Amino acid sequence: MNISAKTAFIILAVVVFIGEFSKDPENQRPKLKLAPAAPTLPPLADVGPEGRGVVGPGLGNDDIILIEEDVKSGRSQYTGTAFSIDNSGIWITARHVTEGCDQLLLARPFRRPLRVEAHVEHNNADVSIIKTKGGYAALPIDFSPPSYNQEGFHFGFPRGNPGDVYSRLIGRRTMKTTGAHNYKETVHVWAEKIRVPDSNESLGGISGGPILNAAGSVVGIHVAGSIRRGRSFSSQPKNINDLLKQNNVTLSPPNNQIDKSELNLSDFSKVGNKLREGLTVALVVCRTS
Repeated sequence: MNISAKTAFIILAVVVFIGEFSKDPENQRPKLKLAPAAPTLPPLADVGPEGRGVVGPGLGNDDIILIEEDVKSGRSQYTGTAFSIDNSGIWITARHVTEGCDQLLLARPFRRPLRVEAHVEHNNADVSIIKTKGGYAALPIDFSPPSYNQEGFHFGFPRGNPGDVYSRLIGRRTMKTTGAHNYKETVHVWAEKIRVPDSNESLGGISGGPILNAAGSVVGIHVAGSIRRGRSFSSQPKNINDLLKQNNVTLSPPNNQIDKSELNLSDFSKVGNKLREGLTVALVVCRTS
């Protein structure tokens, strides 16, 4: 099955399940929208890493990225990405994907979607944990500090369709969010090198998706990006750990088997396809009433 066929497969499945769950007396549910808080920022200059060795914690004097978080409108549907961290049904996504939703679903092609039974949002970071009844193979998480210029492999559903990004970690910023909520968060900056499929459109919809290192472990959660080929910004894995500890959640050992030899410039999209097909990486649908 080629990439275009896979895309058609996913789109068809989403249309089917949205139709199933959007029936109401007026039959006036609007089409899916991208989560409004997934920001678009102008591309930055093509520069190299801003340091060497390990990327340390934020010290309060990093450059600021200003993000205005919009409030979701009523009677609407929005999309994002989630990834499994425990095969019992524990997932990670971005907080702006779950915020303000009256119903959350995870799409399953040609099957009824998984209903999200509960979710908890980080107070000071763009990260949420969601819980479903039953789950899928989980990704391991690397909680150690990343290094400048290390590779990043982003997987998810930009604009509601399957998509992947290859990047390099170049620095750190303070993301200041205003609007629906006001907080500051230290995020990592990734310079995008390759998109599959190639596009200059917004990556909105990949928010909440995992960023993997060359070993196949999660080193970031995609939370923001530029409208053109430019930069992506990620929340740190320590924010996942915060939520796990606060809610007394202990993870089982992950059993997802990624072919690490495919985490390279040429083959990384194959990994993305396998993760989506196995529902380790899933499309999130948020509905508001």
